[in-house]
Amino acid sequence: MVARTLAIMLIPLFMPLPIGRASDRNREPAHAQSSGPRLVAQFDAKPVIALLPDGTLMAVFLRTVGEHQEMRARFSRDNGVSWGDEHTLSPLPSGLGRWGGLEVLVDRRGEIHLFTLNDAGTAGRPMPERRLDIWHAKTEGGRSRWQPWKRIWQGYTGALNSVIQLRSGRLLLPFSYYTGRSWSQRGDGLLAFMYMGVFEATVLYSDDEGETWTLSPSILRVPAQDITSGESGAVEPVVLELRDGRVWMLIRTQRGRLYESYSRDGGLHWSRPRPSRFLSSESPAGLVRLLDGRIILLWNNCLRFPYAYGGRHVLHAALSDDEGQTWRGYREVARDPLLEQPPPPRGDFGTAYPYPTPTQDGKILFTTGQGASVRLLTILLDPAWLYETARREDFSQGLTEWSHFGTRGVDLASHPEKPGVRVLRIRKPDPEWPATAVWNFPIGKKGQLTLRLLLTPGFKGLRIGLTDHFSVPYDLEDYLHAVYVLEINGGGRLANERLTLGRWQELRIQWDVPKREARVFLDGREVTTLPLLRQTEGICYLRISSTAEELDEAGFLVESVEADVGASFPESHRERQ
Repeated sequence: MVARTLAIMLIPLFMPLPIGRASDRNREPAHAQSSGPRLVAQFDAKPVIALLPDGTLMAVFLRTVGEHQEMRARFSRDNGVSWGDEHTLSPLPSGLGRWGGLEVLVDRRGEIHLFTLNDAGTAGRPMPERRLDIWHAKTEGGRSRWQPWKRIWQGYTGALNSVIQLRSGRLLLPFSYYTGRSWSQRGDGLLAFMYMGVFEATVLYSDDEGETWTLSPSILRVPAQDITSGESGAVEPVVLELRDGRVWMLIRTQRGRLYESYSRDGGLHWSRPRPSRFLSSESPAGLVRLLDGRIILLWNNCLRFPYAYGGRHVLHAALSDDEGQTWRGYREVARDPLLEQPPPPRGDFGTAYPYPTPTQDGKILFTTGQGASVRLLTILLDPAWLYETARREDFSQGLTEWSHFGTRGVDLASHPEKPGVRVLRIRKPDPEWPATAVWNFPIGKKGQLTLRLLLTPGFKGLRIGLTDHFSVPYDLEDYLHAVYVLEINGGGRLANERLTLGRWQELRIQWDVPKREARVFLDGREVTTLPLLRQTEGICYLRISSTAEELDEAGFLVESVEADVGASFPESHRERQ
């Protein structure tokens, strides 16, 4: 094959990523003026983006041109805000089957590595006969020419979600592969007592800059959630090297959370996968180290929806500046643009499969989404936003930050006392439909939520749930999986107190996960204590629901909501004694 020249010429080689001093790592950046995630580009296909040594961003696409397929790219020199025209990077070999999926790595010498999958002409065959082989190509001579494409693994893998270069120079490509395992042929020994699904995970590694590749001897398995799913087991792993030399892997599972594994020898051998702290739908994570050394995680912190064992309605981000020991944020950074519509009858949908890359100015750019092109998003995120510890809502910008799809009776109404001001109204105009509003805020093991609300005379009950994950507003089991639950009955009774119907009142909940309780205040007076219902990493979601079983046209109003996980709260009187 004749190699084509890249559109960008030779530029200086990569320097190793800065590790940073301990004082730098622990210092919080200024974030008073930080803005939330914002859409910066709309591509007609989903790219994987990589950072070149001079700060240029390269968005790589797999394109069909006539009867042939090729890797193409667009470039941005302003940190992802604007993009140039497409250029061909490398044609793909013809006559070998269809190509699909990709990953990109720019190594420390500045050379580009592309990875993609080839079906070897097996599309449409029974699953045991199908293939999605892994192929690799790279540049040489300062990105002036391409080496020929070559197959580095044969079998069936579903997707490539991560590739990194270790400080040693080793290249690591994690992936999962089809095993042909079934419930009736689970295996011997301990495997006969459980079901590990049809996929296992491992890694390919190269110690000669991608010239040759070796398969790790480690086989990573995760128990499946049921015996019928064709994608069950350990799926679509991502990896990141930690400062202590370990390599950390996060694995997509059907268990309601990501699983994790560690390697202490540069990715050769791996520990047995164990549940991580991160609740998750059956969706892959995105894991990236910023240029200053901090770590960003992107994942679907979603549960209890049939598609993908929890759904992919929203994507979340968290940040760690201590090598994954603690995490901040757990914030919604992308939402399905078609959230208000019922899911399509077939095909993938939602916002998942995040591919993040750092930008030269200290932010991250990531692509996410699947299915219809309108769902394919390219988002710029300032990590400083994940340091925020408070969030307030007065509904002046509408309900854009709230989820209430699949419900009726959740809307904005005119404030009964303040002309031109709007308030959240929740009622039950149709007994067959739920009425729930869901709101995300920064995570905290300790924190305070304050609502100013009015119970309209005739209202028939409400529930306030505080929890650590997203589930759809019409989730019938949300209160069973919440961390704290507060109920107010149709008469306005809250524990031994009664709210005054038709009057604005302040309801404040102060939670303390380590103490396993939450104190509830009504207009400044402590009225009850809520028990911790289950262990959690912290609280980051509010769910407000009508509990009326029948028609409730009255409902209740919410003037404002504020969450604060950064302040210190006084101890109760009984604790001071």
